[in-house]
Amino acid sequence: GFPPLIIKKKALKSHSQIRKRGAPMSTCIRIKQKSLFKKKLTLDDVIRLTGLSFGVCDETYRLLPGEKADHTLLYDEHHLARGIDISFEGTDIVLLLSLPTSPQEIRTFYRITELICQELKTKTYIREEEQVRTGREDKFILYDEKASIAGLEDLYEKIHQDTYKHFEVFGIYNPISIGLKEIEKIGNDLDSLGEFLHTIQSLDVYYAAPRAYRVKEQLIGLYAIGPDIPSVVPTEPYIVLNQIQGIQA
Repeated sequence: GFPPLIIKKKALKSHSQIRKRGAPMSTCIRIKQKSLFKKKLTLDDVIRLTGLSFGVCDETYRLLPGEKADHTLLYDEHHLARGIDISFEGTDIVLLLSLPTSPQEIRTFYRITELICQELKTKTYIREEEQVRTGREDKFILYDEKASIAGLEDLYEKIHQDTYKHFEVFGIYNPISIGLKEIEKIGNDLDSLGEFLHTIQSLDVYYAAPRAYRVKEQLIGLYAIGPDIPSVVPTEPYIVLNQIQGIQA
């Protein structure tokens, strides 16, 4: 066969890098570690504090469970959705929630925020560039639920108008394509979205990622699957966000 084209990775990627480009919206929280004397929280501290699973995604946006990088994804194995991005800027702890997402993940996002603030004994944090006080999380949960519903309504409209044939939602485990059939099932109901995201990512299947091969100065993308292994491949081949330059879907 032809030798594969090697796509070099500079570093393991987080979903946040993708979501900023491809998702309808997101919510960002920044928690400042102000104390001069108290030991600063690290990523390992936050993981222990929350009890959540974690990982990063590879160059094809599939999760590598248990890995850590500059951007790491936190997630609840019992409610698989899109993952919560955590990173550090200096000593600031930055959390990113991609919307639309499940109501369980929205609540988890603010539970993490509360836990970190309690551990740091701080009563303020920055949400979307605005300094807010702890204790308002129920209000913010409603904000993000409404924003998620608005995102689903917009997606529903664009798919029905054929603006999008399908739309990529980056799940915690792998990219998920939402087309007419899926959006009809989900509608603008967040519980239905949560059930869809969890169910489709709980399947015991292999998510096939494209490999690029150079043949006579042309790039050809192929999906490789093993025999007798239940696998997921696109009905119409495409490259997610054109991460392999030179290949047209």
